[in-house]
Amino acid sequence: MHILENTLKRFINVPENLVELTNQHIIEVDEHKLVNTSTNIVIGKVLTKEKHPDADKLSVTTVDVGNEVLDIVCGAPNVAAGQYVIVAKVGAVLPGNFEIKSAKVRGIVSNGMICSLKELGLDEEIIPDAYQHGIYVFEKEMPLGVNPLPYLGLDGIKMTLGLTPNRSDLLSYVGFAFDLAAVLNQKITLPKYEFKPVNKKNPISVKIETNKCFIYHGAMLDVKVKESPLWLKSFLIEHEVRPINNVVDITNYVMLVYGTPLHAFDYKKVNSNEIVIKEAKESTKVVTLDEIERNAESGDILITNGKEAIALGGVMGLANTIIDDSTTQIILETANFDKNQISKTSKRLGLRSESSLRFERGVDTTRVELGMNEAIQLLIELADGKLYQGIAKDQKPQLGNLSIETSVEKLNRKLGTKLEEKELLSYFERLNYEIKKNNDKVVLTAPSYRNDISIEADLVEEIARIYGINKIPNEKRTFDSIGLLTPYQKNVRRLRHLLANLGFNEVINYSLVKRTDLDLTMSLGNRVEVLMPMSEDRKTLRQSLISGLLNNASYHMRRQMEDLAFFEIGKVFAENIEKNHLALLLTGKWIDTLYDKKDFESNFFVLKGVLENIASAFKLNISVEQSNYIPVLHPGIQGDIIINGEIKGFIGKIHPKYETIYDIKDVYVLELSIDPETLKNVSTQYEPVSKFPSVERDLSFIVSREIPIQKILTLIQQTGKKLITNVKLFDIYQKPGEDTHSLAVSIEFNDKEKTLEKETVEKVLKSIKNRLSFEFKAIIRD
Repeated sequence: MHILENTLKRFINVPENLVELTNQHIIEVDEHKLVNTSTNIVIGKVLTKEKHPDADKLSVTTVDVGNEVLDIVCGAPNVAAGQYVIVAKVGAVLPGNFEIKSAKVRGIVSNGMICSLKELGLDEEIIPDAYQHGIYVFEKEMPLGVNPLPYLGLDGIKMTLGLTPNRSDLLSYVGFAFDLAAVLNQKITLPKYEFKPVNKKNPISVKIETNKCFIYHGAMLDVKVKESPLWLKSFLIEHEVRPINNVVDITNYVMLVYGTPLHAFDYKKVNSNEIVIKEAKESTKVVTLDEIERNAESGDILITNGKEAIALGGVMGLANTIIDDSTTQIILETANFDKNQISKTSKRLGLRSESSLRFERGVDTTRVELGMNEAIQLLIELADGKLYQGIAKDQKPQLGNLSIETSVEKLNRKLGTKLEEKELLSYFERLNYEIKKNNDKVVLTAPSYRNDISIEADLVEEIARIYGINKIPNEKRTFDSIGLLTPYQKNVRRLRHLLANLGFNEVINYSLVKRTDLDLTMSLGNRVEVLMPMSEDRKTLRQSLISGLLNNASYHMRRQMEDLAFFEIGKVFAENIEKNHLALLLTGKWIDTLYDKKDFESNFFVLKGVLENIASAFKLNISVEQSNYIPVLHPGIQGDIIINGEIKGFIGKIHPKYETIYDIKDVYVLELSIDPETLKNVSTQYEPVSKFPSVERDLSFIVSREIPIQKILTLIQQTGKKLITNVKLFDIYQKPGEDTHSLAVSIEFNDKEKTLEKETVEKVLKSIKNRLSFEFKAIIRD
């Protein structure tokens, strides 16, 4: 948003330190500069004009500049005696660093220059046709010797505000003036207009048929469409708005000054006396003012003549009611629409206008009539406007701003100040808040144009910026207690360190993913989607971390980086569910020896080994049981991670189908829920090394391949848990085509209190054999 000092003066006395005050108390100023850099220029009156004796196209003039009369040679074809013109005196510097000097022109001394608008740095686009090829001439008598820039709307500074999305009130001069008035403890001056309508009744009726339109006014005027005056075109150009004609330019001017978007329809093209505001029920093709065909979808706000659309409400008018040179009657519209719907429509169509920007951030409904009156007055002045009697209106109920309860003591405590109640509340009075006292409590309601005030912290910020942040003393804050990590946070940090030490690199991915990414793994529950996503790729809150890791792997593999070990710790979501998960990804070489070519490739068992490291570090009773229901994993190489009898995650190899989709190869992943109950503090218990020797026995047996080996090893461990210290599988043999295989395990026995006897070991070994035979139908091999 740009703010011109000369326009701001309409509403408030502008201080010399405007930029400084804006930066300190209102909002950051991105840039500020003079609107026009011309120096030493004045208004003069051409007294005489004579033809130059030695040049056909030059004239010799005398010009009264107030305190002296200057002889000036001028080459403009339209110069004439009696004109009030712009004169650059000797020593003047015009835009482009063009300095004016006294010089002889074909033998005659010229002490200055009569200026054209182009020489003052104005774009040809805004220079009136009459002055395109000559000097500029004021249309009425002007004071001599004064600076002409204020009369052209080119004086003062131009500020560019670094607006934040919450400060929609600063998208207008009036909104900025209200804030500046609060800083200066002044009141702003708003114009009041009284119109004398012609003896014709406004034939228009207005009907709102949607809750997405809160108020709609429609006035009827006879107008004469023509070129806008210089000051108006210059104003729009400074705000990067292209001048079109006086009627359209007036609506854009009022929008920028009051923050109230308006639109003008050619009454004859509307072809109806009825204006109906409703929602599109189905996809409707429309052609907007930029002559592009677009689709209005269900829910979009349409302004209609009762039958067909004449505007996309809050976004842009349509070409079928455009104002052009043949327009003689207009319907002037001002309204307020639902900001969420305007944002949705504008974003979907890729159609961002100055109007939609203001509607998206919230328009003050109380200024609808104020903006209408300003536009009517300008149409009367600049378009020979004749107002019909009565303004058609309709409106729906709209909620006001929230009331916030606080106290002077709380505000002072949060600010670090000791302001008296009278002084503190005076700042809210200056900001036009409604103030109600209730004993030691204060209930504050922001004015209608401040829709960003909703919580107590907003009130603290209001006081801080108006009072002055630089006035708040810098004091060292004291705390009753020092902040520490919770036990769970410490364990998560410990887990990160463990994985980093094992050679994994941490990644952080977006929580918003494609909807299809939810189908890759187990479902947590009903999905949660953003109402107005930036893109379809960032629409749904993730229910798994795996899709992010697969994208990471794809990115690296396409760049010839194939030895990857990633982990991510982050949140996953479903309706009313939010959990912390850990995900790991492995592919390529786990060990790269280089010199002796004994590389070790990543595989399922390497990843399972990492899982066992985590289990060991946190004393978790973890087991893996084969599964086949997770779509993203290979049906024969996947398993559930079981902790204390409950499924807490999964592990496996990526399905070949998804390896093709992501352009990856031989990738292994793991995902695990790491709630506080899983990563709990476990005290480390130390045991002395046994003084007695261990005994090892090997056991070989034939068993069905359908029985998980882990289940067999667990049974062996449980059978002799007091004496068995370790069980290891060291051999598997299977004949081709058979449903059984031969397993060989090594069992280590030890008693911490005495030397084991052969009979004791044999007794335990016999129990193991019996249980294997009974539960798994195992055939023991001698």
